[in-house]
Amino acid sequence: MGVSDETAELVIEGLASGGRGVARQDGLVWLVDGAVPGDRVLAVARLRRPRLVEGRVLRLIEPAPVRRASPCPIQGRCGGCPWMVLPEAEQRGWKRRIVVDALERVGGLLGVSVLEPIASPRSLGYRNKVELSFGRTEDGRRVLGYHGSDPSGDLVDVERCLLQDDGANTILDLARSFFLDGPGAEARVLFDPGHPMRLVLRRSELSGSLLAAFRGPGGPFPEIEEFARIARERSPGLASIVRIVGEEGRRGGARTIAAAGEAWMEERLGGIVFRLPATSFLQVNPGAAELLCSLIADLAGPVQEVDVLELYGGVGAFSLTLARRGARAEVCETDREAVECGRRAAREHGDLPVRYVRSDVGRFLHARGGHGRPGLVIADPPRRGLGKGVAEGIAALRPGRILLVSCDPATLARDARGLVARGYAVRQVVPVDMFPQTPHVEAVMLLERRA
Repeated sequence: MGVSDETAELVIEGLASGGRGVARQDGLVWLVDGAVPGDRVLAVARLRRPRLVEGRVLRLIEPAPVRRASPCPIQGRCGGCPWMVLPEAEQRGWKRRIVVDALERVGGLLGVSVLEPIASPRSLGYRNKVELSFGRTEDGRRVLGYHGSDPSGDLVDVERCLLQDDGANTILDLARSFFLDGPGAEARVLFDPGHPMRLVLRRSELSGSLLAAFRGPGGPFPEIEEFARIARERSPGLASIVRIVGEEGRRGGARTIAAAGEAWMEERLGGIVFRLPATSFLQVNPGAAELLCSLIADLAGPVQEVDVLELYGGVGAFSLTLARRGARAEVCETDREAVECGRRAAREHGDLPVRYVRSDVGRFLHARGGHGRPGLVIADPPRRGLGKGVAEGIAALRPGRILLVSCDPATLARDARGLVARGYAVRQVVPVDMFPQTPHVEAVMLLERRA
């Protein structure tokens, strides 16, 4: 593998799982950032391997017939929405192909029934959470934005994000005015190049209220108090401003400090109202998440008096939804605040029969051994998929049905292969377009135990 600056004129034939255009020329496969099927482009290589070249569009010679003008002025640079130039129906078609390809290529699973993706109710303004980073450009200018599509990964300044609503964009504008050019511009903790601070904006679909969180390392940050005062005066919808101190990329275990308002917000999913902590995970597309909950309930089938085990459960939204239909459920999750949130929701909705266990999933299954046979196991792991030994642990419980929920087709295929090898058959896969304008796709797989 080596760095290269060769160029080639290419016709893009397809899309790869990471969202890049695919072309073939002279025995080489090109993966090209910024290209979509039907484009004729002049591409420049970044990295070359024996049979694979990674590159980007240098010039668009002839646009694809399906290509449309992007509504976002920074779409080509920001890296967040590479498929915004494609109509949504075209995006969903390629997402289904990517799921099928992963099942066949990674999982060795041929002929699996993969339905057309369920469309998101909204294609723009759908996100209830965005996360931007503070930083500086090479010339020292302060910026607040996303890491761009350029190989350097430099921050692209974002004044407005079309994936969040107007209320959240108002808070973004206030933060930019205060911290980039105003009284908070000298806040050292924001612009530490080794440990950048992130601004997390969350919106409640239930109430419409907003929460702004500053996530990053510890250290003095007195400017947050003044920002909280000014921002809440100018934006009545901003209910809470908090600081989250924790390790980079760590899920759970962070310390939350409220600067104004509460360190949580109310949200509803599957008919259940949650008092959701600022650090806890919930699907970022609430409209599509409701469709996902309904899909889980449909694929679960009749659950009256059925024992359900939910792994990587978060607040246990799926289990609580099924418990309202007569199931008994157990939820395994590592995040303490998510567990407490789920327990509170179960109590407040009529003491639903849902038990929460705070544990690593692998350790939980190992300790359980093959004891207890749930009728249904639901697993919604992070992007990296099921942890080591988890597929074996699930199969040892011999559930009649398994529902795998995944945001990465490759890890879904890998995990499914492990379960198929242990006596299960894939009955159906249903993609859900949880992330319009991006190559990411959620998918739900139903597996049943073979006789």
